[in-house]
Amino acid sequence: MKKIICEVYRCSKKEGMYIYVAKEQGVDPLPDGLKLRTGKLELAMMLVLTEEKKLARANAVEVISAIESQGFYLQMPPVLAAEAQTQHRAITEANNFLEK
Repeated sequence: MKKIICEVYRCSKKEGMYIYVAKEQGVDPLPDGLKLRTGKLELAMMLVLTEEKKLARANAVEVISAIESQGFYLQMPPVLAAEAQTQHRAITEANNFLEK
């Protein structure tokens, strides 16, 4: 079973946007472009993240995978149901951009 001690940071530029990182890594290694888009990061919480963990607006398996592969998971703000499809495409494009 995978387990990560995770820090969750609130992003000042967009309400409802959060970044998850491994505690031992912190936010210093985050890409500069991401830091510019998120603004000031404020520690919101720390948690032990396992694949079985229930999260309010994210899938724990996806969060763990993103942290292991790119060093962070970016949680975008919630959207209305009618906008969900458009938002999903935007998140995918943002993640692809950030991976480069």
